[in-house]
Amino acid sequence: MNIGIIIHSQSGHTAAMAKAIAEQFRQHGHDVDIKLLLTSGLAKPGSRNFTISNTPDDEELARFNVILFGGPVWGFKASPVIREYLAWLKKLNGKKVMSFVTMGLPWKSFGGINAIRAMNEELKASGGTVLPGEILQYFFGFNKQKLQKALERIYTNVTG
Repeated sequence: MNIGIIIHSQSGHTAAMAKAIAEQFRQHGHDVDIKLLLTSGLAKPGSRNFTISNTPDDEELARFNVILFGGPVWGFKASPVIREYLAWLKKLNGKKVMSFVTMGLPWKSFGGINAIRAMNEELKASGGTVLPGEILQYFFGFNKQKLQKALERIYTNVTG
């Protein structure tokens, strides 16, 4: 299976999770490509003063069997960068898609649930077959057991 992982990450937490997801799939013989969305301008909670400078287009996305989209939770919402990119998507045409977020606060109800819900709404509007999303908290650092359980759920949901 050819898997794409499209992320926004500034602090590196979402990038670390994306790398762990990629490794999980590669260990099972899948091809994985991670694309980090880059911005010009100021990307911060509530900001719209940025431009995504490297948006993967429909043709690039078409080569993936499954696409995971990830970003941080900022101000109790998904980052404006990943939200803008997902709103821009148009043609996922039944492709399996999944959202994931990383967050510093210890409770999923502090933005994680809302972030996944908003991301999934955009993915559904783009025509994707939306798989259950995943929230990983890193309050006082990533918990290896929580990360491993999240990776197992992601792998099972994508391949099951």
